[in-house]
Amino acid sequence: MKPALVYGADEFFGLSFCEHLLEEGVDIDVKLEQTSDEKKLMYLEERLMWLGRNEHFRLIEKELEAPYEQVFIQYTGSVPEEALAAGVENKPVILFVYQEQLEEDLRAGMEEKGVELIVLPDLFGPWDVRAEDKQNRDGALFVNDAAAQAAACAVEKDFSDLQFVQKTPYDKADEIIEEWSRQMSTIFDKK
Repeated sequence: MKPALVYGADEFFGLSFCEHLLEEGVDIDVKLEQTSDEKKLMYLEERLMWLGRNEHFRLIEKELEAPYEQVFIQYTGSVPEEALAAGVENKPVILFVYQEQLEEDLRAGMEEKGVELIVLPDLFGPWDVRAEDKQNRDGALFVNDAAAQAAACAVEKDFSDLQFVQKTPYDKADEIIEEWSRQMSTIFDKK
C-alpha cells in the first residue's frame, strides 16, 4: 500500500492528524511549507525529531513521489498545486479548512478540481491561546479529538459520515496539554 501524503503537518491540526495516522499504522509522507517563523521552526524541529522515530513517517524534502492514494492538505491560505497533482485519479484530495477560512471562491475552486473540503470545528490545544484561557474555549473541540476522528475516516477512506464530536472532557484535555508541555519544554518555556 502506498503511503498517504500530508501537506501542512507543521500546522495546528495537521500535526495532530499526522500523529493519529501514525497511531493507526498508516505510512505517511510529509511535505512542509517553508517558514521563517523562528517559534514555528523551533517547535517543528522538536516535533519532527519525535515523529521521525516512527517507522511509518517520512519527511519529503524534494519532489513528491506521486501518485498518492490519499492526499491531505491543511489549508494555510493557499493550496499547493504539487499536492493537488500528487493524488491518484478518481480519488479526492482532502482539504482541511477552518470555518473562518472558507470563502465561496475557495469552495468553488476546490470543487471544480475534485477536492473534498472538510470544515474543521473551532479547536483548542497545547499551542493555542485557549489552552491557557479556559473561559474562552467553550464550544471548541480538543484538537486530539478532531484529529483522531479524521484519522479514523482516513483509514476507512470515507469521510462521508464524519461528524466532529467532543470526546475528551476539558479537565482531561488539560492533563494531556500539561503532559505535552512537559514533553515539549523548549517551545513552551520560551513563550
